[in-house]
Amino acid sequence: MKNRHVGPTLAMAALLAACSTEDLSNTSTSSNPSASAAPAGPVQAAQREPVLWAKPMDGLDAAQLERFEFGKALFEKVFEPSNGLGAVFNAQSCAECHGQPATGGTDPSRTISRFTTLLAPQFAVGLLTQADGAPHVHARSVADEFPAQVPGCNLAPERVPDNALASTVRATPHLFGIGLIEAIPDSAIIANGQAAAQAYPEVSGRAGAMFPGGINDINTTDQAVGRFGARGFVADVLAFTQGAFSTELGIATSHPVFSVPVRPSGNLAPVECTPFVGEAVTLREAQLVADFQRWLAPPPRPVLKGKALRGEQVFKDTRCVACHTPMLKTAANLGAPMGDREVWLYSDLLLHDLGPELADNAPEGLGTATEWKTPPLWGVGQTNKPLLHDGRAGRDFDKAIRLHGGEANTSKALYEQLSKQDRQALIEFLKSL
Repeated sequence: MKNRHVGPTLAMAALLAACSTEDLSNTSTSSNPSASAAPAGPVQAAQREPVLWAKPMDGLDAAQLERFEFGKALFEKVFEPSNGLGAVFNAQSCAECHGQPATGGTDPSRTISRFTTLLAPQFAVGLLTQADGAPHVHARSVADEFPAQVPGCNLAPERVPDNALASTVRATPHLFGIGLIEAIPDSAIIANGQAAAQAYPEVSGRAGAMFPGGINDINTTDQAVGRFGARGFVADVLAFTQGAFSTELGIATSHPVFSVPVRPSGNLAPVECTPFVGEAVTLREAQLVADFQRWLAPPPRPVLKGKALRGEQVFKDTRCVACHTPMLKTAANLGAPMGDREVWLYSDLLLHDLGPELADNAPEGLGTATEWKTPPLWGVGQTNKPLLHDGRAGRDFDKAIRLHGGEANTSKALYEQLSKQDRQALIEFLKSL
């Protein structure tokens, strides 16, 4: 297969650079973090229970630890119509979906639905226009849940409309360690993908990028490769945070893409349904929430023994590492404690064609209907997120592997040729992560 690498596009750089933000120079960190810490060192599997989830990374100073705690409180803040909850929504707080095994985690029962229509045939178009209510379904309404706060509001929850061209589902990822992923430089991601394409001719990853490929913070036009989202649509933690406030809580923020209030089914929300007047989430508050996520400690690395140790070698032998790169490094110029750190994420953060079995016919950014960003595997065994982008495999690792296609066909074939013992060993390795 030929190399499909492309450089990230900067089509929105001028727009983003032109947008101003409030001056938080005394309180805010950069969206490209300069203070974080390395992943926790290896621990014995027997010592991993209980894992102290939702703790800050080592190495933060007193001011950063204070920001972490303020951000956590805002992440857990429960919104209602009286303090700014959108007219339609999916959750009342960030922690409602990211709460297991602790704040910042996942929720195996939570999924969100997306769709496309003729007026919004691509995810990015839906975000910008909200035509037909695309691209997200907001499955809850203030009229149903807060009738006393919104008398006269008769707004129904959103559903996938009858005129939808396609609909798709996303499972909820955990957020542990995402600040380290943010700190991996674009150049390292692209260079690693090019090296992998040379070593493994069957794969050819390419970078998701900022608009029209994705979204980044208005202050980070030099950070364009998408790292977050199932198709690498978002480049940094702050933009990821602002997007979630909009698409999940129905709350507009200062980001230019997310500054328009949510439009139920594509229409302006009735004033009876939106009693709050003002800015429900300020830029400073969004930055605090971003810092909390940015500085969450990553899943601890296990010390492998027995079947899991054998499974690590099988993981390599079956060429899973062609896409699930075990380790990338953060930028050296960030300085201590964040700079030049190993990030054992097990992902190349690139888009790969995984074939028609996993296709959803709802393209997102630069990702086509059959392409998906390689999901990081750290925490895949230690948290309880259903496997694959839509959770269709549940917690069945064997099923998830067998659903891979396209560029992963070689790896899948090698897996299917393994002895039962080696397949079990590989799965034990994944469960240890």
